[in-house]
Amino acid sequence: MGGLAGLAGAVTWALGSAVYQPIMEPPGSWYDSGAVQRTLESNTYWPRELRHLAILLALAGILVLCRTAPRAIAVGAVATGGWFAADVLLDRFDVRGTVTAVVLATAAAAYFTATAVIAGRLSRGDTGDPAVRHVVAGTLALLAVTALLVVTPWVEQITLRQLQVEAEMTVLKVVVCVLFAVLAAATTGRPAARAGATLGFGLVAVVAGVFVAVGEYQFIYSPALLIAVAAAMVAVAAPRVRSIAGLVGMTVISAVCTVASFAVLAIGGMLVGSLLTSLAGNPPINSADTDISAPLVMTALGVAMSLLTLAVTALPAALRAVQAGPPGSPAAAG
Repeated sequence: MGGLAGLAGAVTWALGSAVYQPIMEPPGSWYDSGAVQRTLESNTYWPRELRHLAILLALAGILVLCRTAPRAIAVGAVATGGWFAADVLLDRFDVRGTVTAVVLATAAAAYFTATAVIAGRLSRGDTGDPAVRHVVAGTLALLAVTALLVVTPWVEQITLRQLQVEAEMTVLKVVVCVLFAVLAAATTGRPAARAGATLGFGLVAVVAGVFVAVGEYQFIYSPALLIAVAAAMVAVAAPRVRSIAGLVGMTVISAVCTVASFAVLAIGGMLVGSLLTSLAGNPPINSADTDISAPLVMTALGVAMSLLTLAVTALPAALRAVQAGPPGSPAAAG
């Protein structure tokens, strides 16, 4: 599954770079009449979001192939940084065309394969501990939902080309979403406890995600989107929770963190989006709309939220250990 994710990421990234990005960028000069800078509307740069998710999907494939080993994470992170740098440069050079897309897909697939081989050799016989797997799985689950945030700027598709692009974009983002979800499940593994809770919350996340995918999503605080994120986080954390009360508490914590995380996305995403647009030399989004880039911000939020749920689930055992005292102490002896 990791290899399939990497190849899917390579193809999706190439299509976003050479096929869809040129469609969304306006032709000609950035300036009209030499004075007024041309601006664009929200979600114009959705191909950039799809490309970044594709790169992160390839990284996820490497982590799964190498069993989230620490050395594999380090190698994958470095390689991903190089891929992001290449993405910005290619965007700046305005690459386009079917032949270019094929070349980019081939190069990206080769890059993924080489990185996976190097990471596999350096981490041979090693594997990530449960805490690392928890953080990786939680982050991948959040990225699965993030894929559903990719939308076009068209409220209504008025041309056949727009209808075609909308359909193709929907298929690609659903494929990316599903692959992220499957990799998150593979990283979590078979739950040793609370399997019913994991499956139940996972099902809630899937149903909410379907509502986001088929609905007219326009705002990050849509109820279905918030439910999908919170349910996904609880599904990953559920095997580490011992009691029903703990599960209820984890649900509340995940819900609060979800609302807070999207507030961070609204601010951080605009800063990252504006920076990426500037680095790529693309026309800016007009001041009445927003240039939000979600994948990188949501990756950081996924790590942070997963670390929080990890700490919360580890707290009861830590408290029991403190109460018991060190081995041989009167408290430990009973």
